[in-house]
Amino acid sequence: MRRRQLGFTLIEIVIAFTILTMSTVLVVNLVTQSSTRVAGVEAHLTAMDTMETAIAVLRGELAQKNIREVYRGQQNEEYHWVARIIDRVNPVESGARQYLNLYRVRFQVFHDSDQPRLELVTLIPDR
Repeated sequence: MRRRQLGFTLIEIVIAFTILTMSTVLVVNLVTQSSTRVAGVEAHLTAMDTMETAIAVLRGELAQKNIREVYRGQQNEEYHWVARIIDRVNPVESGARQYLNLYRVRFQVFHDSDQPRLELVTLIPDR
C-alpha cells in the first residue's frame, strides 16, 4: 500500500520559484521601460511647449515690426530656443499693395546640448 504524499516535491518547489522569479523580472522590466518612455514623452511635451512660446514671442516681435535675423529665448533652465528668419516670402508678385508679409522661419529647441531636440520651419505673418 502506498502512502499519501502530504507536501510538494523539491522539483515542484524549484519550478514554482523559477516561474515566480521570471514573472517578477518581467514586471520590473515593464515598469522600468514605462518610466523611461514617460520621461521621454514629458521631455517632448516640454520641448513642444517651448516651441509654442518661441512662436508666440516671434509673432509679437514681427507684429511690432521688430524684425531682426535671429531671436533667442529660454523656457526654463534646461530648454532654450532659437528662431532664425530664413527669408521673406512675397505671396503677391504683381504691383498690387501687399497687406501681409510672410517670413519663413526656422525654430529650434535645445535641451542641454548643441543638437536641436525639436526643429520646425514654417511661415509666420507679420500681423
